[in-house]
Amino acid sequence: MIKVYVPPIEKFELNEDYGEINHVLKDGLRKNSKTELVKSYEECDYVFADFRHLIPERTGYTGDLRTFDSNKLIVIDYSDRAELYDIDCLHYFKRSSVNKGQGRFREYPRKIHHISYCIKNKWLDFNVKKNKKRDIDISVFFRERGQRVKGGMYNREVVASFVKQTFSDKNIWVGIADKDGEEGRINMGSDYVDKMLNSKIVVNCNPDHWEGDYRLFESLSCGPLVLVDHMITPVKNPFENNKHLGYYGSLEELRAMINDYLHFEETRKEVAYNGYKYSLEHHTTSNRIDEILEVIEDGKKQTKQKKTTG
Repeated sequence: MIKVYVPPIEKFELNEDYGEINHVLKDGLRKNSKTELVKSYEECDYVFADFRHLIPERTGYTGDLRTFDSNKLIVIDYSDRAELYDIDCLHYFKRSSVNKGQGRFREYPRKIHHISYCIKNKWLDFNVKKNKKRDIDISVFFRERGQRVKGGMYNREVVASFVKQTFSDKNIWVGIADKDGEEGRINMGSDYVDKMLNSKIVVNCNPDHWEGDYRLFESLSCGPLVLVDHMITPVKNPFENNKHLGYYGSLEELRAMINDYLHFEETRKEVAYNGYKYSLEHHTTSNRIDEILEVIEDGKKQTKQKKTTG
């Protein structure tokens, strides 16, 4: 059993639904059969730190990760920012490591490991097979063009406007359900969940400058057919096009895919269910912990080999 310590931040301890500290690190460690979440640094084999541990001015974290042995420190950086945080650690996992606009990986001064979002544990309890209604043909959970205040979401606005204009003859939902931003990511809004459970197709789109958001995995966990723009972030057990979901590269391709999947109902249902089952089997918080543990184990093997050959 690998013993892992996650340094506490009071802001997040007070709300167990808040942030990746709780719903990826702690939930994943609790669910994983290979790990034990311990209460002190003295007990642990490794320290798993969230990027929020490195921004005390925002979180109020009173500790200092630099006091820990860097050979035991694992940083999991799910932040949107492209830059790395300045910290010496054994392994650094980075989500927004793709320059989306240029379709390439960012270059960093140190080795990083790509990591993706996953399905939060509280999204695992839906009985999708019982939900037979699905009377919303297409849902897009973004604002239309001109309605977004935050920058870096132009592509999402374009997709939302395109779907609304192109498929006006269908029963569609375009817009924010419940609340957006950080509060929307924290809470499971009932209207948002209900609309996803009752959608035949959910169209997703990554932010302009990076890849990865929770909407992709929230959609998959609710069982609609999910369409998303092409992604290059390497993940273990990747989703296959037209088997688990659909990838589009242009608005015209998106139009064709929506028309085809609405017309061929049985194919749509099959791909949707495949994506739902596959995401629950391979993209949970425990699965992400497995990926981190594999990197740690591979690193130990490489270090041992260097010592042997050196």
